[in-house]
Amino acid sequence: MSINHRAEAERLLASADTSIAAALEGSLPMADQQHAAVLTGILTNRAIGHALIAQGETAAADASALRAALIVWRDIVSHAVAWNLSFAETDEQHEPWLELAEQLSKAGLDVRADVDRITPDYGKNPSGVWKPPTVQREEHLRWCAEMPTPWDKTDTAQ
Repeated sequence: MSINHRAEAERLLASADTSIAAALEGSLPMADQQHAAVLTGILTNRAIGHALIAQGETAAADASALRAALIVWRDIVSHAVAWNLSFAETDEQHEPWLELAEQLSKAGLDVRADVDRITPDYGKNPSGVWKPPTVQREEHLRWCAEMPTPWDKTDTAQ
């Protein structure tokens, strides 16, 4: 049985598009969002394979198509990780996205620099989003306690 690799590539990319939409859906449980982000990468890689077979060439065009697809995938995943690390309210919401970033790093697909570049767009400190929300709150309270306020000053002129 022969496979129409072009049609299969298009089908897989459509599924990847649906999957990344689920990964960015804030109303889903965090584990489902993380699963959808990983599934997007798997579907995209399979689609690339079928597209390269359909092309029938293994020259520079294949490497170029693969590189372009990986750049797009990395950007999508980096934005999903940055958003979810930035706006996690609990450690339980934060942990799966931190774990995803660490697993991608172990696989040679480190997204830390991309996440650090993206988080200021959300009004967040790039170094702070990697810390669990409880640690971020504690550091903020400590900073607030150490900062003088205008009401702390005594008027010595009277």
